[in-house]
Amino acid sequence: MKSIDHYTKLLLKDKDLQNPNSFEELGYFFFGSLLFNFFIWLKSEVKDSDLLLFNSREGYFLKDIYELFRVRYNLPPGIYFKTSRKLSSIASLFTKDDIYNTFELHRYAGPLSNLMKDRFGIKCDKNDYVDTKKEIPNIDEYTESILENAKRIRKDYSKYINKIISNHYNIVMIDSGYQGTTQYNLQKAFGLNIKGRYISYKGNEKLSDVFGLYDFNKTNFQKNIIFFESIFTDSVGSYIDIVNEKFINEELDLKKHFFAEKIKIINGIKMFINDIFDFDFKQNYVSYKYSDYLFDLMCQKDFIKTESLFDIFMHDNYYVGNNIKKIVRK
Repeated sequence: MKSIDHYTKLLLKDKDLQNPNSFEELGYFFFGSLLFNFFIWLKSEVKDSDLLLFNSREGYFLKDIYELFRVRYNLPPGIYFKTSRKLSSIASLFTKDDIYNTFELHRYAGPLSNLMKDRFGIKCDKNDYVDTKKEIPNIDEYTESILENAKRIRKDYSKYINKIISNHYNIVMIDSGYQGTTQYNLQKAFGLNIKGRYISYKGNEKLSDVFGLYDFNKTNFQKNIIFFESIFTDSVGSYIDIVNEKFINEELDLKKHFFAEKIKIINGIKMFINDIFDFDFKQNYVSYKYSDYLFDLMCQKDFIKTESLFDIFMHDNYYVGNNIKKIVRK
């Protein structure tokens, strides 16, 4: 039986990879195989589960694509799960040490006022520039306010989570991955016992039953994940608060978001998936090397000549900084 890579090469053999002329072709050529391999792998990983949580915001399109596989292979239901690194992190803060420990995994560079707002959800009038790679700022005076805010969020957020996971006992969290930070935060805050299945996973000794398909240390995906996350997003900003069971999102500059163009890339991925479904491939045979190679080609400077296709690749991550930037191929 031929491999998925074999059929991927058949689908792409007459394509001009260096000159895609649409966002649909960009999705078909470079994202399609990446996602197809992931979901073929995932279907075996979740067959005994009763609920999949697709973390926002990557999960918005991941769940959409998953539906193609769920229907075809009779897989468990999935739900778009409203969360974020910030929201889950605040909910997991119980002590002063917890606050300072957030800098161990995630640096911050920017004004102190933005750090307080974007990481801990509280107001601060000081605009001293901080770079936690060089020095962790003393924020003791804000500890009480941070922990009070965490308690408030934990109370409201627990209501949402209980509604979502009610009567489900074998739950899997799905995300692009890296360190399973959100999963760990929710485990710490609410005692959730869930599995994690990620596109790429570096490892986290505080989590168990967590795996990723694209090996963090052996593939190019880990250095290119910012391109993936730029496309796999929602039409709303990151979930940053919950008040009276109503979620609050970060303000999003729609002019810089290019959501309509991102939908076209997703449509190209779906076209690839439907085309490869037509082949008689061995369902459980997964190979990530060629799909990782293709995605890396897209991310390399000057490989794709249609430069305008990359005007939509923007990245916002206020948890570690205070700007939105265009992603540049290197």
